[in-house]
Amino acid sequence: MNRPTDADRPDAEGPLRVALTGDVDIYAAETLKAELLRQLQRAQVLELDLAEVSLIDTAGMQILVLLKRTAEREGRELRLSQHSATAAEAIQFLGLGPFFGDPLPIQPQWT
Repeated sequence: MNRPTDADRPDAEGPLRVALTGDVDIYAAETLKAELLRQLQRAQVLELDLAEVSLIDTAGMQILVLLKRTAEREGRELRLSQHSATAAEAIQFLGLGPFFGDPLPIQPQWT
């Protein structure tokens, strides 16, 4: 089961960094959604490190969209960082780069 792992916060004012690992898919969605919403409540800025995401399906993307909308509604911020190739491709394929507002790495096969 995919579970987020807390990274150290640089200080009380800095973002809360959470690394996602493995599959972010329908099989992990229920647990992951609850945990990430809980993490969002802990900080003004939640940064999700996607470097170790090996698979992300539409259920996983729905969670990221929910987090972004929840953050905006509550005056918080969601940041995505360190995109794995898989995560970057999914975001790009679905046209969600502008929605998330984060820079995507340009993959060689995309050029």
